[in-house]
Amino acid sequence: MDQHFLNGMHDGPQEFRPQPWYNPDGDCIIYQISDEAFVAHRIDDMLTIYRSAAGDRIIGFQIKGVHAILKKSGWEGLSTSSEIGSGRVKSVSIAAMLLAAYEEKPFTMGRRRGYASAMQSPDSFCDIPLTELQPA
Repeated sequence: MDQHFLNGMHDGPQEFRPQPWYNPDGDCIIYQISDEAFVAHRIDDMLTIYRSAAGDRIIGFQIKGVHAILKKSGWEGLSTSSEIGSGRVKSVSIAAMLLAAYEEKPFTMGRRRGYASAMQSPDSFCDIPLTELQPA
């Protein structure tokens, strides 16, 4: 099997961590639970589902327009932890982001199925630290 052209270009162990991360240049949250090839299925302007290229199982998703969602929904509706008394948000719920994105467009069966699929991802109920949600 051929090796990837970037193999050997960095030091240290190669490790895959299934956790959501924010891409500031694309203003999107990307979450992939398995380190394997995928096929992207665009649900709407905000959600793309990643399905395994070797099968049909969902292995992740991408939420676009993160700051527009945060601006419209407000931190109170999306935060999962905060510093009591200071009113500072410390993390944002990925599931709440998915629900807020779903509310943006017409409620069609295709969109409902797509968002339900994303919600069934094993860790769609995890949080992303607010410190990571900084625009580029």
